[in-house]
Amino acid sequence: MASKPGILTDWPWKPLGSFKWVILAPWVAHSSYCFLRKDEKERDLGYFLVFPYMMVRMLHDQVWITLSRHRTSKGKTRILDKGIEFDQVDRESNWDDQILFNGLLFYIGLMLVPEASHLPIWKTDGVIITILLHAGPVEFLYYWLHRALHHHFLYSRYHSHHHSSIVTEPITSVIHPFAEHIAYFVLFAIPLYTTIITRTASIASFAGYLAYIDFMNNMGHCNFEFIPNSLFSIFPLLKYLMYTPS
Repeated sequence: MASKPGILTDWPWKPLGSFKWVILAPWVAHSSYCFLRKDEKERDLGYFLVFPYMMVRMLHDQVWITLSRHRTSKGKTRILDKGIEFDQVDRESNWDDQILFNGLLFYIGLMLVPEASHLPIWKTDGVIITILLHAGPVEFLYYWLHRALHHHFLYSRYHSHHHSSIVTEPITSVIHPFAEHIAYFVLFAIPLYTTIITRTASIASFAGYLAYIDFMNNMGHCNFEFIPNSLFSIFPLLKYLMYTPS
């Protein structure tokens, strides 16, 4: 919890506890029914894949958690030579909330934005637009959002919750109050919504963008060095494309 919790700190489904994923049940049931019962031309593969891809993201995160704890227990290439406290494990146990939140917003978006339905599997122009928008305006805005979150007013009410974890784990990257995740989603939705309204979106651009964000977040917060330092000497421009735990 932040030192001075602000509004929208708790996730709205917190009272549901371990049963929080039940809120997606209507969409999961409807998307499965439509995919199985409609003919091939009417099936919306993107709508059907929302929930399975959420499960893939959870598996991806769990692999990083397991790898990070294994490397931490071995003590090799650890960045911070300190054990993980039980309070941190408890505080970070809701790391799947942000995946649930994304899934819920994707389902709502499919209902409200007709252009988001029946996406093709691949569109090259949409993939390029997503990459350019992330590398340009999204990263620029993210930098200033992050700076703002370290201002004492927002830091004490929101971002200090994230920095309560001294020995970071991969999923420390997504341990934020609900309000902070709303800001992040609005920011990272820029490439997604742009490709939707320009009709260049595809299942691959959506899934690939989320996979990239998850991978960089997990790698950047694990407590061991994943990328050899020599690689940055060989490819100096690499430092502009990624960051490391160190």
